[in-house]
Amino acid sequence: MDNRNNRKRSSTNRSSSNRSRQAALARRKKQRQRLIIRIITILVAVALIATFVLGAISCNNKKKKEPQPETENVTTEAISQEDGKKQVTLAAVGDIIAHDTILNLAETGDGYDFSSLFALLKNDISSVDLAIANVETPLGGGPYTGYPSFNTPDEMGLAVIDAGFDVALQASNHSMDSGTDGIRHAIRFWKSHADQILMVGLHDSAEEESQIPIITVNGISFAVLNYTYGLNGYELPYEEDYLITLMNDGTRDFIRDQVERASSQADFVIVCPHWGEENRVGEPTYEQEDWAMLFTEAGADLILGTHPHVIEDIEWITADNGNRALCYYSLGNFVSNQQYTDLVLGGMAYLVIEQDEQGTHIKDDSAKVIPVVTHNDKTGDPVVIQAYYLADYTQDLADVHDTYLSFDGDFSVSLLEQKAGNVFGSWMIDRIPH
Repeated sequence: MDNRNNRKRSSTNRSSSNRSRQAALARRKKQRQRLIIRIITILVAVALIATFVLGAISCNNKKKKEPQPETENVTTEAISQEDGKKQVTLAAVGDIIAHDTILNLAETGDGYDFSSLFALLKNDISSVDLAIANVETPLGGGPYTGYPSFNTPDEMGLAVIDAGFDVALQASNHSMDSGTDGIRHAIRFWKSHADQILMVGLHDSAEEESQIPIITVNGISFAVLNYTYGLNGYELPYEEDYLITLMNDGTRDFIRDQVERASSQADFVIVCPHWGEENRVGEPTYEQEDWAMLFTEAGADLILGTHPHVIEDIEWITADNGNRALCYYSLGNFVSNQQYTDLVLGGMAYLVIEQDEQGTHIKDDSAKVIPVVTHNDKTGDPVVIQAYYLADYTQDLADVHDTYLSFDGDFSVSLLEQKAGNVFGSWMIDRIPH
């Protein structure tokens, strides 16, 4: 009896031990399952976070977009690289204005030759990857006239191309000086040379006005947009208001949308507004600052201002949405027959744009400005009007400048240097680097 009870107790103990082991195994199995579930959950969370971060980086960095532009001029320069980065050197100049004196000096008897205007800086202009000029007066097809209603010969366009410029800006307050026929003549001229230069600012149709002009250099695509504040009292015909995009309250949404679309289609966005107040040196107007912020918020990277005929401030602008743009409020005159000291002193913007794994941006500390002088010597025959670097301008030249002889007895190299320093300060360099 006792043996049977012992065997029974032993059997009961073994059953109890087995159940304990099975329960322990079950607990360990559940623990492993929970551990596996936690690991999988963590891995999924990490993957989702990585996807979100990569997506944010993709949105914030302006990497090269899919080729969408309706208007594109592709250059053929070899890709410039530094440590695996694509690079583009850029230079831009202000107003080129064909006054009567300039028409007269360029007349050859069987046409016009404006090449001497740019001859001294031609090699440097040609050396940069992307050069932009504000051709302020319209190539209207004749009869040719100067101030106040300009009509400039096509040979000015040929001289701009020969000087090495890649983009011509044509939206200005003088764009309607030769009427809509003159605008259409200018469009035909520039389009006939589309393999050499991109013209922006004038449009052949409403469809063309809405398109994004893009030029690709060294593998980097640049959208270049050009607007003007007005047309000197002229009005575009209602049915042809697409010829030029004006900057006013009625076009703010259109312009904002166009800059945003440019930002999605190109690696780098340049906005070139014809704006501001003539002869206002240094500080921009409230309207310039307002439009500059709109451009920046919409995605502009670089703003190149023209029209005041004098030099104005340069500054970085940061919008509330984090977008950032460099703004040259006014580059002043490049070549004209305008006088007074402030009107013969201009600026040539110079900077390097690079593309790397972070996106496309202005290279750190590369943004500069080069003071330039329009020399104007009427003491001999022929008259000499030429663009100089201020660094190369001499007092002997200043002493025969028409500004000194006819308008300002204080005109001198040192006065030009002082005025350039007052506005440009530490942004200045002497010439295009090589």
